[in-house]
Amino acid sequence: MSKRRVRNISGMGISKITLAHENQKLQRHQDLSHYKETFFQCGKCGTCRTVYKDANWSRVCPSGEFGKFEAYYLGGKNLLTWALSTDKLKWSENLAKIFYQCSVCMACVQQCQIPEIHTYAGEWLMAMREEAVKAGYGPMPEQTKYTDHIMTEKNPYMEKNESRLKWLPSHIKQSPEAKLAYFVGCTASYREQNIAIATAEILNSLGIEFKILEKEGCCGSPVYMTGQTEKAIELAEMNVESFKESGIEKIITSCAGCYRTLKETYPNKFNLDHGIEIRHLPEFIKRESKSRENIFTNEVNMKITYHDPCHLGRHMGMYNAPRDVLQSIPGIELVEMTRNRHNAWCCGSGGGVRSAFKDLSSFAAKERIEEAMETQAEAIVSSCPFCLNQFKSNIENDAIQTYDISELIRKAV
Repeated sequence: MSKRRVRNISGMGISKITLAHENQKLQRHQDLSHYKETFFQCGKCGTCRTVYKDANWSRVCPSGEFGKFEAYYLGGKNLLTWALSTDKLKWSENLAKIFYQCSVCMACVQQCQIPEIHTYAGEWLMAMREEAVKAGYGPMPEQTKYTDHIMTEKNPYMEKNESRLKWLPSHIKQSPEAKLAYFVGCTASYREQNIAIATAEILNSLGIEFKILEKEGCCGSPVYMTGQTEKAIELAEMNVESFKESGIEKIITSCAGCYRTLKETYPNKFNLDHGIEIRHLPEFIKRESKSRENIFTNEVNMKITYHDPCHLGRHMGMYNAPRDVLQSIPGIELVEMTRNRHNAWCCGSGGGVRSAFKDLSSFAAKERIEEAMETQAEAIVSSCPFCLNQFKSNIENDAIQTYDISELIRKAV
């Protein structure tokens, strides 16, 4: 066997692990055929079902725990991927549903200790969705509906594009010549507008010159995550053109999905090298706090627990910045859930699951809410509008408060 080595997985929150063979020239963001020699390495050991070693070996896969059948876990999906790619099986509606009944949260991939699967299984889970679309079995009908709306009105919420900036208060000051843009995203524009307002007010409070693009549209994440890559590229090209027309050099976003898509997917999957610096809000605030004194002037007396969004954590490797910011706010007490950081349980809203598989989505959310309540925190805090909206929709009887990190930052600056 050739010498073992560690490959650098740039931009991913999946921990680095030694690859078994030096001559295995695998890359990310490839089509299914690129990984055809890798599927069979799955040993069906079941490690993908639980947190590896720590966090009390807690369960990690909402799809498998809800579906209660091997096909819904990563091991089963690996076997189905191998069978479909070698013509042992043919696509069908039931097979497509198995691959779509998954939020692509990457928790299973994080736990696998077979190096190639640990590193690249997330790539072929996405590639299988692309294959389902090519075969005419994807996406799911509900996902097709919101995709059609995105392609016409630039949002998945069945809202008019002309209403996108209705959240914007008159007191928010923008700089028309600014090179920095606040990319709001669809959920903050139409559903969790408090996040958009808080973020804009934070930038004003800190004296940051910025502007909001009039031509902002959906980043394409909901379309791409359901395997519709060509349509997602079309949306990406429109956004990049808008960035260039507006002279944008830096973008701040308060959405984990937008952050992942703009920073990782555009240049590395879509080959749109826009050359723009992309920052998520807590990442930006952490940098600002290092260059300024007393950025937080108000106390926010609250015991909280932090939920790691999958797109920000396992997909992009950002675990520390949100926690560092929260712990810098006077009066904040942060307590961790048993499953946190790379082992965090998914809220159940991503990957098109919330629209097409509502029972699974609610199952995942309620388990996470219960885990948050076990910490006896007053509030569950996240840094993703979709996670926040998911928790709000599933918390019963005001059992625990919910906040986006932007709302707490706004209270403190």
